Amino acid sequence: MPTTMQDLRRQPINVVDEEKGSNQEIRDKKIDKTEKTMPLDAEVLVGSLRDGRLRVLSPFSVRFSSEGSSIIAEATEFNEFGFGENWSEALLDLQYAIVELYFSLEGGQDRLGSDLQNVWSVLQQKIQKIQK
Repeated sequence: MPTTMQDLRRQPINVVDEEKGSNQEIRDKKIDKTEKTMPLDAEVLVGSLRDGRLRVLSPFSVRFSSEGSSIIAEATEFNEFGFGENWSEALLDLQYAIVELYFSLEGGQDRLGSDLQNVWSVLQQKIQKIQK
């Protein structure tokens, strides 16, 4: 079941001050619960590559998992991975890897084997190069 990107955002929660009474909220104190709440087998849809040269036309699915102390972000449609110490780093690494993959395959289209031709075809359906 895909998780929305909103689930990944840092959402502060209110804390009750025991000394001032159970109904009084502490507005200055925020607790960050982002890293602990996302399940290891989470899946999200990504609609950006953080690169001004490319536009995502159709969001692609990214599955997160862990291996040891590392988080892995996997875009199975492109057969590409990203790694990091947390969810954000892994996703950013994956986004950079997909950008590199796009431009590598674009530059070597005449030399691609059948597997890479399939990946290039999927990339062209999902991602558009911005013409300047």
